[in-house]
Amino acid sequence: MANPWRTLIWRLALLFLGTALLGGLVGQVWLALVLAGWGALAWQLWQLYQLEHWLREDRESVPPQVEGVWSDLGARIARLRRQSRKRKRKFGRLLEQFQQATSALPDAAVVLDDGDQILWCNEPCQALLGLASPRDVGLPVTHLLRHPSFIEFLNQRHPGDSLEFPSPVNSEVLLNARVVPYGKKQWLLLATDMTRIRRLERMRRDFVANVSHELRTPLTVIVGYLETFLDSDHPSLESWRQPLRAMRQQAGRMLHIIEDLLMLTRLESQRERAPRRPVAVPALLANILEDAAALSGAQGHRIDVVADPDLWILGCEKELRSAFSNLVFNAVRYTPAGGRIEIHWFADAEGLHLSVRDNGEGIAPQHLPRLTERFYRIDRDRSRGSGGTGLGLSIVKHVLNNHGGQLQIASELGVGSVFTCDFPRESRTVAAPPARNASGFRRRPNDHS
Repeated sequence: MANPWRTLIWRLALLFLGTALLGGLVGQVWLALVLAGWGALAWQLWQLYQLEHWLREDRESVPPQVEGVWSDLGARIARLRRQSRKRKRKFGRLLEQFQQATSALPDAAVVLDDGDQILWCNEPCQALLGLASPRDVGLPVTHLLRHPSFIEFLNQRHPGDSLEFPSPVNSEVLLNARVVPYGKKQWLLLATDMTRIRRLERMRRDFVANVSHELRTPLTVIVGYLETFLDSDHPSLESWRQPLRAMRQQAGRMLHIIEDLLMLTRLESQRERAPRRPVAVPALLANILEDAAALSGAQGHRIDVVADPDLWILGCEKELRSAFSNLVFNAVRYTPAGGRIEIHWFADAEGLHLSVRDNGEGIAPQHLPRLTERFYRIDRDRSRGSGGTGLGLSIVKHVLNNHGGQLQIASELGVGSVFTCDFPRESRTVAAPPARNASGFRRRPNDHS
């Protein structure tokens, strides 16, 4: 038993014992005990009143001069108060530092509760989102930011996702918004001004497109003259045939780079998706297979294709042809002579898939994350020798993004690689194939066995 309680019990025992003795002397024991009890109760109530008054006044002074249990209780409360004030000052300093830091950032930051009501916002919110504190605190953010895409994005609230939408203050300003969990049942809305970055990207795309257009015409003329010289039987050109072939090869490679750059620029710059129409992928693969056989030439690659004849896709045929041909041609370029390439077009419960498998040298794991970067090559000398531009997989990635798909890459050194295009189930369509050879097929154009 704690000391204050022991002291209280002893005091009460002595009080009632002394009162009983005095009452016995005058013949009024019970009356004396009742009076003593009321006196003890009044004293405790007086102690409690002083303590309650001190708590109610919320003073930072020392506890009142109370005794016994109440003194110990007052000391404990005073200690908890001091600790609470210390934590409050600490949290206040942290909050002030946080507010100063977020105010110094160029990004808009808004703290929302679980009902999307504004709890706090920093100064850049005024210029980017038209929000101000404390004016808009307590209001639903969807009542102030009414862009339909933003409301849908906020309702879905997937951490890690982002949305670009025009600023409600200035429609020429493009904002990138993200929502991340913040505290208990709170969310932090961050909006970044992307106007300058998007403008620079547009300038870069325009520059690449303009330069590519300017270079394509003279290169086409040069290639035409070189082919004319190579086709000529004039004796004076005999000693120049090897240099002319090298010039033709390099000029053709530059022309391919320009074509790929133009395709990539168009994919990056288009604001709206190309019209979606039913595309007969089996027939598309048949045409690509003919070009792959020509590219393979005397290397004798064995190319197997398995395609569901009734499996079509809603998409842009030109873009899909570019993506699929890049994957198949890469397999031909980087698979040793006599190697095997398998192309499979199929559907399952998850969606539609095109896989291109080869038994080439494979790709080291450290290169896989960067394969879709423009101009990224594992072996630059080999890429140049095989005619690769370093843009093919970047084009594939953008085409799949435009079709709601993804590119999956798996590779093992010494075994080979598998490139798989995954499309959503919604893109599937079934149409009657035309009279040309669009049925399921299994061709081996370079298999002379």
